[in-house]
Amino acid sequence: MRWILYGAATLLFSMAPSVSVAQVEQVDYVSLSAYLDALNQAGRFRIVYSSSVVTEDMQIAGSLSTAATRDELLAVLDDFGLAATDGPAGSLLIVRGASSSEDAAPHLLQVPEPVPIPEVVVTSSLHRLLYASPQSHSYLNRELAARIPGKGDETLRLVNRLPGVAGGEISVRGHVRGGEQNEVLFLFDGLRLYEPYHLKDFQSVATIINPSAIAGIDTFTGAFPGRYGDRMSGVTSIDMRRPGKALETELALSFFNTSATSLGQFGGGDKGEWLFAARRGNLDIIADLIDPERGSPDYQDYLAHVAWDFGRLGELSANLLYSKDKLSLDDPDRGESAGADYRNQVFWLKWQADWSDNLSATTLIAVSDISDQRVGTLRMDGVVSGSLRDSREFDAVELRQDWTWLASEQWMLRFGFDLKQLDATYRFSSERTLSAPFSSLFNNAPQTVRDFYRDPSGAQYAAYTELRWQPFAKLTIDLALRWDQQNYTTASDDEQFSPRFSALYRVGERTDVRIGWGQYYQAQEINELQLSDGVAEFFPAQRAEHFVARLEHRLSNEMDVSLSLYRKSFRDLRPRFENRFNTLTLLPELQFDRVAIAANEAEALGAELALYRGGAEDNLLWWVSYGWSQVEDKTATGKVPRSWDQTHTLKAGMSWAWGRWNLSLAGEAHSGWPTTALAGELVSLPAGGDELVLEVGSRNALRYPTYHTLDIRVSRDFDLALGDLNVFLEVTNLYNRDNPCCIEYSRGADGGLVSEQRSWLPALPNLGVVWRF
Repeated sequence: MRWILYGAATLLFSMAPSVSVAQVEQVDYVSLSAYLDALNQAGRFRIVYSSSVVTEDMQIAGSLSTAATRDELLAVLDDFGLAATDGPAGSLLIVRGASSSEDAAPHLLQVPEPVPIPEVVVTSSLHRLLYASPQSHSYLNRELAARIPGKGDETLRLVNRLPGVAGGEISVRGHVRGGEQNEVLFLFDGLRLYEPYHLKDFQSVATIINPSAIAGIDTFTGAFPGRYGDRMSGVTSIDMRRPGKALETELALSFFNTSATSLGQFGGGDKGEWLFAARRGNLDIIADLIDPERGSPDYQDYLAHVAWDFGRLGELSANLLYSKDKLSLDDPDRGESAGADYRNQVFWLKWQADWSDNLSATTLIAVSDISDQRVGTLRMDGVVSGSLRDSREFDAVELRQDWTWLASEQWMLRFGFDLKQLDATYRFSSERTLSAPFSSLFNNAPQTVRDFYRDPSGAQYAAYTELRWQPFAKLTIDLALRWDQQNYTTASDDEQFSPRFSALYRVGERTDVRIGWGQYYQAQEINELQLSDGVAEFFPAQRAEHFVARLEHRLSNEMDVSLSLYRKSFRDLRPRFENRFNTLTLLPELQFDRVAIAANEAEALGAELALYRGGAEDNLLWWVSYGWSQVEDKTATGKVPRSWDQTHTLKAGMSWAWGRWNLSLAGEAHSGWPTTALAGELVSLPAGGDELVLEVGSRNALRYPTYHTLDIRVSRDFDLALGDLNVFLEVTNLYNRDNPCCIEYSRGADGGLVSEQRSWLPALPNLGVVWRF
C-alpha cells in the first residue's frame, strides 16, 4: 500500500508546471462562442455548448475576463437569453433559458434513451472530437429525476426507465440487456464503488448516494469505451453535484427518507467549493408504526466534499462517503428471522488538471473499507430449518490515472492505468436440515453444514488506450485495447486482453448510425467469494462479446426516434445460484429451492425502438419505447430462458408542467418472467398413512402473467420568504395491480403441498416536501 500512496503523492504534486495569473483581455468586439472557448482554455470551466444554441451572431462588446466567476458568466449568458446547467463530469452545459438559478426552469439534457450528448453539443473546434463519441449512452440529469416518478426517492431508479434494463420492483439494481445484476460497473465522481447499496443482502432497496448530491447519471448499456472495465454488461457513472452560488441548502422529508444537503463556494468567487449531504431512511419508523414486531430496517449515509481550483495546476478535491445499515427482520408466518449490520466508508482524493488546451489528466487515490455482518434462522415445519452467521471484511487502496490528448481536430488519444491492493476476510458458518421429500430435490442433501474461514489478498492491475480518429466530418472511429490482471485468484487465466471498436457515421444533419463491438471481461472480485453457497475458490474471469447497431433520427416535428439492435454472447460463466420458486426471502441460501445454474455460456438478443420529445425546459415532455429480447442460458440439456427474460417490453411516460404544478406518469408492461412448476401429491402407503411425492418441472418452462404498472407524481412549488418549497405526492402501482413474482411452498395440516403466490409491490404512496434556499 505504501508504494501506491507514495506514487500517488508524486503524481499529484511533482508534475506541476509554472502558471501565470489569468489576465484580463481588452476586447472591443468578440463572439460569445470565442469567449466561452477562452474560458475553457484558461481552465476556469469545462463548458459545453451547441452551435445551434450559441450562434455566431451573438457578439459581446467591452472588457472580458478569463478569470470570470460562475455568476459573472451567468450574467453574460442572461443577456442572450441563455443559462448554464450542470453536465457530465463536472462540465457546464449552455442551454436556452432565463437563468440557471433555482427559480429557473431546469434543462432536461435527456429523457430516457435520448440522443446522447455528443450528438447535440460541441465546444471549440479542437474539442469537437472529444464529444463526438461513437458509443451510445444516456445522460439523465437531476432535474429530470425531480419530475419523473421513482420509488423511494431513489434517483438511480430512473435508469430502469431506459430500454434494455429489466428489474424487480424492490431492488434498485437492474439486469442490463440480459446480464446479471452484478455485471454493471458503478462509478461515483469517477471512482469505482464496491457494494454501494443499502440492505445489500435484502433486495438492495437504495444506493448509498444521497439523491440530492447527484448532478446526473451517465449510462452505457452496451459496447462501452475501453476506459471502463472489469464488468461485462453496463456502466452507471454518477456525477457529483457542484454548487452554482455561494450557498445552497436543501432539506427534504418524505415517507422514505429524511435528508439535508448544503453546498457552496468559498475563497473569493468560485475558487473553492464544498458539499455536505446526510440522509437517513425512514423505513424503520414506518415499520414501527405499522407492525413493530416485524423488525426495524435502519440505514443512513453521509457525503463530504471540499475542492480548490489552483488554476492551471488543476482542481484538487477531498471526499468522504460513509454509510451504515442496521436491521432486524422477523417473518413468523414464514419462519424467518434475520439481522445485519453493514458499514461502508470510502475516502478519495481527486486531481483534475488541464496541462494545456489539448492535454488533460485526472488522478484518483482512494481507500475503501467495508464491513458486513449477518445472522439468521429459518424454520418451516416439514420443509427446512437452519441458521447462518456471515462476517465479511474488505479493504482496497486504489491509484488511478486517466489522460486525454487532443492531438488535432482529427485525432484524440485516451490512456490510463488502475492499480489496486485488495484484502478480504471471510468467516461463514451455516447448517441446514431438509425434511423429506424436499431433501430429494435439486441434488440436495438431508443435512448440510458449512464452516469457512478465508483471508485472500492480492492486487488488480489495469491499463487501457483509446484512439479516436475522424477521417472526415461524417465519420468518427474509436479503437481501444484494455488489459486486466488479478494475482489473488487460483484461476489459470488471470490476465485478460479486451479489444474494442465503435464507429459513428452521420448520414445527414438529422440522422446518425452507430456500431460497436468488443470483448468485455469480468473477474471475480476478492469480495465476491460464494461461501454462503459452499464455493470457496475463485473462478476465471467471465467474458461477454458485444455487438450493437443503432440508428438515430430527428424528425421535423422535433421528435427523436432510435432503433437499436444488439447481441451479447456470454462465455466462461461461473456458476450462479438462484432460488427456483421464491426470490423474496430473507435467507435465500437456506431455502430448499436454492440451486446452482451451471451454464458455461449464454446469449442475449434484442431490438429496441424508442420515440421521445421535449426537455425539462418544455411544459410537456414524453417518451415511449418498445423492446424485444431473448435471454437464454446454454446448458448441457439445451437452451433455457434466464429468470429475468422478458420477451416484450413497453415503457412510456410523460411530464406536464403548468404554472407551479407538475404532473408526471411513468408506466411499464412486459412479458411475465419465467418460472418453474412444482407439483405435490399425497400417496397412500400400503402400511397405512400418506407420503408426499413431489415433481419438479423443467427449469423456467412456465411464465408468470404479463406484468404492468403505472406510477404517478404530482407536485407543486410554493414561494417562501426564504427560498421555495416543493410538495409532492407519488404513488407507485397506481391501480394496485397484483403482479406475481414468486411462489412459496409449505406443508399443510394434512401433510400435503401448499402453494402461496407472492406479488411485487401493491399501491404504495409517498408524500414529501423539499425546501430549497
